[in-house]
Amino acid sequence: MSAHRKAVRIVTFPFRAMWFLVLVANFLVAMTVCVVITAFLAYGLALTLSYILLPTEWTRALWQWGANLYAHSHWFKGATITFFVLLLLPVLKLWPGRDLKADTAREREAARINDDLIAARQRTQAQAKLRG
Repeated sequence: MSAHRKAVRIVTFPFRAMWFLVLVANFLVAMTVCVVITAFLAYGLALTLSYILLPTEWTRALWQWGANLYAHSHWFKGATITFFVLLLLPVLKLWPGRDLKADTAREREAARINDDLIAARQRTQAQAKLRG
């Protein structure tokens, strides 16, 4: 039995090692995403507090630091655009303020018309069967 266990361990070890590497890679990706989101939130909080509490020169310096980083780093630019698109996506979904009642009524009317067309087709098919 011990030879069987050793053979199973030898066969399963590469799969376990690959699975461990996949888990490590997923952890690194998730950690990176969390760090980026936290950094953006911290920068936004720092800007907000600097507008409220700090002198104007410090706020301008903090704003200029972010603008320079945005201008020189493609990674930061992509992360900023992605972050704000994901942040504003729920708002953009409802922009420019569609009328949900009218949309629902339009969908109901389309469903009713579709049901009427299906019923009419079934009636014509039934009449055709009776005739022929």
